[in-house]
Amino acid sequence: MKKNSLLTLVAALALLGCDKDKTEPVSGIQCIPAVYLTEYCPTKTETHLVRLLKPTSYATRLSGDSQGEFYVAAVINLPKSLIKRDTVFQLQFHYDSEAERQNKAVGYCNANIAPAKMVVYDGVSGIECP
Repeated sequence: MKKNSLLTLVAALALLGCDKDKTEPVSGIQCIPAVYLTEYCPTKTETHLVRLLKPTSYATRLSGDSQGEFYVAAVINLPKSLIKRDTVFQLQFHYDSEAERQNKAVGYCNANIAPAKMVVYDGVSGIECP
């Protein structure tokens, strides 16, 4: 009986001592004005590229000849109602490293738009983002 208890205790301690992959925590919800650009690379979940009109660490910073510096993000689960070119909307999103890992490009991807950091759609603000 003591032997079984000891084995159970050792197994439990081994499981508790396992070091899982450390990932970035899920961020809080961000609100940034955005403009729809295009479909993103083929991914597991439908993903679209947007231009963010304010800087954030959750976006990819790019430099354009005539536009200067700008920020883009691939948005997971962007609703069809927002897939309209040149329309500004107040994008609410959060960053989730696990969602980004699971939705990496799975096919041909235009090098002009990839890689871009991925964020998860949370909603649209009815008022202008601060």
